[in-house]
Amino acid sequence: MKKLLALLTILSSIIAFAEDTIELDQTTIKSAPKSSDYTLIPKEQKNTYVITQEKIRERNYKNVEDVLRDAPGVTIQNTAFGPRVDMRGSGEKSLSRVKVLIDGVSINPTEETMASLPINSIPIETVKKIEIIPGGGATLYGSGSVGGVVSITTNSNVTKNNFFADLNYGSFDNRNFGFAGGYNINKHLYVNYGFSYLNSEGYRREEEKENKIYLLGFDYKINPKNRFRFQTRYSKFKDDGSNQVTRQVLEYDRKEVGLNLDAVTKDKSYTFDYEYRPTQNLIMAGTLYKQEQDRNFKTESLDDIRIISSPAGYTHGSYKEEMNFYDISSKMTAKFEEDKKGLKLKSKYDYTKGELILGYDYQKAVNKRDSFVQSETLKSYNTGYTNGVLRGDDVQPVINRVKVNMEKESHSFYAFNKFDVIDNLNITTGFRTEITKYKGERVNGPNTMPYVAAKTTEISTDRKLENYAAEFGILSKYSDTGRAFLRYEKGFVTPFANQLTDKVRDNSLPKKVGFFDPPQVNVASKYVDNNLKSEKTDTVELGIRDYFGGSLFSASVFLTDTKDEITLISSGVTNPAVNRWKYRNIGKTRRMGLELEAEQNFGNWSLSESLTLLNTKVLKANEEARLEKGDKVPLVPRVKATLGIKYNFTDKVALVGTYTYFSKRETREIRESQDLNKDDDIIKHTIGGYGVTDLGVLYKADAYSNIKVGSKNIFGKKYNLRETSLEALPAPEKTYYLEMNVRF
Repeated sequence: MKKLLALLTILSSIIAFAEDTIELDQTTIKSAPKSSDYTLIPKEQKNTYVITQEKIRERNYKNVEDVLRDAPGVTIQNTAFGPRVDMRGSGEKSLSRVKVLIDGVSINPTEETMASLPINSIPIETVKKIEIIPGGGATLYGSGSVGGVVSITTNSNVTKNNFFADLNYGSFDNRNFGFAGGYNINKHLYVNYGFSYLNSEGYRREEEKENKIYLLGFDYKINPKNRFRFQTRYSKFKDDGSNQVTRQVLEYDRKEVGLNLDAVTKDKSYTFDYEYRPTQNLIMAGTLYKQEQDRNFKTESLDDIRIISSPAGYTHGSYKEEMNFYDISSKMTAKFEEDKKGLKLKSKYDYTKGELILGYDYQKAVNKRDSFVQSETLKSYNTGYTNGVLRGDDVQPVINRVKVNMEKESHSFYAFNKFDVIDNLNITTGFRTEITKYKGERVNGPNTMPYVAAKTTEISTDRKLENYAAEFGILSKYSDTGRAFLRYEKGFVTPFANQLTDKVRDNSLPKKVGFFDPPQVNVASKYVDNNLKSEKTDTVELGIRDYFGGSLFSASVFLTDTKDEITLISSGVTNPAVNRWKYRNIGKTRRMGLELEAEQNFGNWSLSESLTLLNTKVLKANEEARLEKGDKVPLVPRVKATLGIKYNFTDKVALVGTYTYFSKRETREIRESQDLNKDDDIIKHTIGGYGVTDLGVLYKADAYSNIKVGSKNIFGKKYNLRETSLEALPAPEKTYYLEMNVRF
């Protein structure tokens, strides 16, 4: 199969991006002219959903996360460390299966324990459009795009004078201000800028956040053949929040404060683009980029600590002694750093019957983490029958230290070609090869606790993985308004560097001289290597897009089989110091889905609808992964539906509404076994479905300004942003906003 795909690619003049798009309206089809914008992503035979700047400004979206939450086929997962974007049933591994681009450059982190996807680190005022590209893309984008691609395009390439500003006030003392614009200094130099500021109290008591985002760049046209651009972004997010609380507490007080979870996140990005056009039909472009993320955490937890030990010389039977320390408070401080550098090269050649591209991608990411956890001093305990007290040197806290320094480096070569067989039929082929190297170490300790000598362990990583991707697609423009496509893709997903180790219970603690033999402690953990493999995917997709009865309609059906899918088995505890996990390859999984979208315009009404149906299951189980044949992929809702409505009362006043529905989904968690000698139990938990309605009124005061007033979650639906079987983080109920915009 590998040789056949490679041969097909060569025979069809491998290598090229399909850059033209089809814009459908009620009477005509327009083929966009060839663009010289080197930041544009290539277009494949897919149904792509585009969120325009106008749509963004009609609704009270404060960031990209808000936009995507309402977007067709997209699920936002809320974690303790930030949002993640899920498409086509990626579920718990969405961070590694959905790629997010800003002006053609990926912003995905290369580690997932404390990293965040910085989708909110760009001023929403600077966003020109957002493209939702579902499914596949491994040939063009490499690892991390099996679920799909979200491409964010900014105004940095507009090169015309413009300015936009907004001022927002809403519930929980939400104050949001931002502006963006650009100015032509002369015929060669264009400067663009953006700024956003948000300060708000949280839905729960004693919570507050403050966000600052800056953007600055320029575009310089040396001459008709040479052009370069530079852009930098900086953001600082300060979140004084709290952990999840028990689900029982939320039943009577949804605003109850959990233990402290404070975070300060700084994101920096520098991008340099250069374009050279030696001839009209040849473009050569290069991109250098550097991205940095620094995160500082302070958090607290309450945990039960259990120690089981025996007198020296006795290792079994009734001589064992159990010590239970209840509701022990712990504090954690942690610092996470990611430094990512990359180079992208591509050349595009337009020939008589098609387009041809060669490309090279390089990226090196260094992830560092330094965390320290200390509990209160352990003194009194319960044996199950009586109370006892520790004495002497055994009166001490539990201390856990972790230092991580990991590198992930990749080299990729790819080719893509679009060939026009006849005027209304074209074929695309592509091939990519990628080499990924991992190197680094993880140091745990010295860790201390009662009856246990200080211990330090170190895990070193040095691995190399080789993967390839290929695709074949056919597009038929069967009428003036309609098109249909069929495509096959073989893709891959490489593991994050942190996924190459597990954190498990430490049952091999060093013996301490004294009365007790080495005890078993439920909070004692250690890191161990695993033998994680890359995921291998096969995707078949069929789609159609056309006008029916005055409605723009698109439909896609797909099937994706994944071999060696990476799954996470976690204890579901918010505090990463106490949390344990295992990464395992599932034998084989299948995702099947149907995606429907439609838009109508009649009279004063504008409507949009979408429906995504997903079915995920395990085809071949892995006993070590604790999954059975027929199990569902965790955290995947089977249904997402959206309804958008706009009614123009007059030329100046309009009603704008959105309804978004998610069905229930399942999670898996590790739960500690009563017998510490046995493996942890696996608990399944179902998160209930919910629907949310937003409604607002838009007033256009004049050609340059408008006012918006409205409510989000207008019916006060109670649901959770994230939850486990034990804890949850509640979503806000009904909120209100008032927003003013100026544009010229």
